[in-house]
Amino acid sequence: MASTVVTAPVAVAKAFSPGHVTGFFEIPKLPSSGPQYRGSRGAGFSIDRGISTTVYVFDGKTGSKVLINGRTAKPKDAEVSQWVIDRYAKSAEKPFFVRVEHEIDIPVGFGLGSSGAAALSLSYALNAALGSKQSMQQAAQLAHEAEIACKTGLGTVIAEYAGGFEMRTGAGAPGIGTVEKISLEDNYKAVILCISPISTKAFLANRMDMINGLGGRMLDKLAETKSIDDFMKMSYQFADTLGLTEGKCRAPVRALRAAGIECSVALFGETVFTIVPEACTNEAADVLQKFEGTLLVCDIDGRGARVL
Repeated sequence: MASTVVTAPVAVAKAFSPGHVTGFFEIPKLPSSGPQYRGSRGAGFSIDRGISTTVYVFDGKTGSKVLINGRTAKPKDAEVSQWVIDRYAKSAEKPFFVRVEHEIDIPVGFGLGSSGAAALSLSYALNAALGSKQSMQQAAQLAHEAEIACKTGLGTVIAEYAGGFEMRTGAGAPGIGTVEKISLEDNYKAVILCISPISTKAFLANRMDMINGLGGRMLDKLAETKSIDDFMKMSYQFADTLGLTEGKCRAPVRALRAAGIECSVALFGETVFTIVPEACTNEAADVLQKFEGTLLVCDIDGRGARVL
């Protein structure tokens, strides 16, 4: 009876990136058009649920296989991941085959930063497995470029790289853009209802004039107050101005506000969110669980993306 030879991987590495919710933002016009200089300014927070990515690197052949929660990914679902893999393959000292396993713990397409988290956790894991001479910051810059190239995000990677409740004060990739983290004195929880997905590409194409200016003014105010309450109020104003608080989000948004809980809609998804002190978590969750959708109760992830 013939035996089957199974080739073992020459390297294995795993990394995690938190998901992220953006409350408001702007896309400044910059003199340099390079992808690392493009991005957004704004404010948001990272959550303790996201994407863990394990890579298995094999010698002797080239190529890749991407799995999402144990199933082979369709090319359109792995566009950002494939971009990252191709970039590492170009700079590798020798050819390799990589098996990528994304374990996704957040709904995809609902404004929770899944494409950025996939790119960032994959870049960190590949960087470690291949023994690349890149720093963590450089690996994160590559993930930012992937999002820009695939038009799936602008400021998500630098936010997930930093973690916490943050203001993105300068546009660009990690090391080029700037982030200021705002400390939360109390233990806050994010309560999130994912109702329906929205295409970031399609939304950005139609709303740019409306977004710019408003987001910048809000960021300036938040820089003065550094208040989570102001963040929530301005996030609602931003989403309401863009018409996001209507449609499927209208009823849950109104229910939360009727209960005295500030809330908004994630950018970009039909996803209602609030950040509340831990003592108010059950009250917010009780309101939202009356509506259809996926309900998440999360801690704020203050560490940012990391190799596991």
